[in-house]
Amino acid sequence: MIPAIKNYEGLNITFQVTEDCNLRCKYCYEVDKKPGDLPLEYARKFIDIILTDEDPINAKGTDSEWILKRGLIMDFIGGDALMVPGLLDKILTYYQYRAVSLGHKWAYRWRASISSNGTLFDNPGVRDFMMKYRDNLSVGVSVDGCPEIHDANRVWKDGSGTMKDILKWWDWYMEWHGADSVATKATCNKDTIPYLFKSIKFLHEEMRLKHVNINFIFEDMHLTDDDLKLLDGEMERCVEYILEHRHDLHVSMFDKGFGIGGPMRDPDKGWCGSGSMPCLSINGKIYPCFRFSPNTMHSRDLDFSVGDVWEGLSRKERFETVRQQTRKKISPPKCLECPVESACAWCIGGAFAERGEFYRQVNICEVHKLQSKWSRRYWEEYDKLEGTRSFDEKGEVVLA
Repeated sequence: MIPAIKNYEGLNITFQVTEDCNLRCKYCYEVDKKPGDLPLEYARKFIDIILTDEDPINAKGTDSEWILKRGLIMDFIGGDALMVPGLLDKILTYYQYRAVSLGHKWAYRWRASISSNGTLFDNPGVRDFMMKYRDNLSVGVSVDGCPEIHDANRVWKDGSGTMKDILKWWDWYMEWHGADSVATKATCNKDTIPYLFKSIKFLHEEMRLKHVNINFIFEDMHLTDDDLKLLDGEMERCVEYILEHRHDLHVSMFDKGFGIGGPMRDPDKGWCGSGSMPCLSINGKIYPCFRFSPNTMHSRDLDFSVGDVWEGLSRKERFETVRQQTRKKISPPKCLECPVESACAWCIGGAFAERGEFYRQVNICEVHKLQSKWSRRYWEEYDKLEGTRSFDEKGEVVLA
């Protein structure tokens, strides 16, 4: 398959600009949405904190210090962040003013990122905002696959599907973004399984996407043996299709580095960037990442903030606490001994949201075993077709 799109590297900070959303997606982990937007003054104070603190994430002297030496990525999230384009514009305007005024290293080394549901491009204010920041802005649209499954999961408040509304402005979006670099974020749940192959084919052929980032939710889907058998067959069909389109398609689920698992290699590391991604919530508090924000908590009594816009980053040590939740520390015995552990994902913030404690979720173990099996099969067949070498003598992945 073609290479994945390379991400801009650096410190990722998140602005939760609204808790509101115009959709009611069936699997959404924002379990306690309450209408409300981020006050602009909070955003300005957050920017001041980030730009005037040489070590906002307590990373100096750790293996995360490299993050501070690259650029800055400002991620806007909701709800759907494009519900408030005027607020986004004011935040970026203030950021540029402050960074340039300070002569900051990030004054001209920054990007903005938004993940949207794709139904808001009919708003002229949204399009104007996107055109204004086109050179520094990435907007991803979440499309879950073929209409049958997308319209079952990604729905309006009245329960109707949203695919037709996305397609109205799809050509405009593709032109704005540049067709070769557009990537979607497709989310799978139990209901997706019968449509997995059809979805990848639809996204590639009908929506003209070359990059499909797709994964299953971390929550318990209560999968049966019959579900897993069906998924096994769907993944086989997916691999056959991706091989046919290997020169113009990338599907993250079967990526060599992401999909193929092996025995535990990095016991002293976690999975993601949580603990290095400060997130400002609409309540003025700052969290280790967005998955610790109040609207994602199963109880609003759970709180693991690292500070707020009034007192600054007063509990920085909590960033390090999150980063210390390593594979070795929080994995149950079956993970420590699992033959495909190395590529098995979990969400440390999502785990805290459920119980108020740190642990490794194991809801998708069987899904990942199938993913690893078919990812390996894909690259074995790819090597035969292309004369490449994806595995060493021990069968371990060779990453070029």
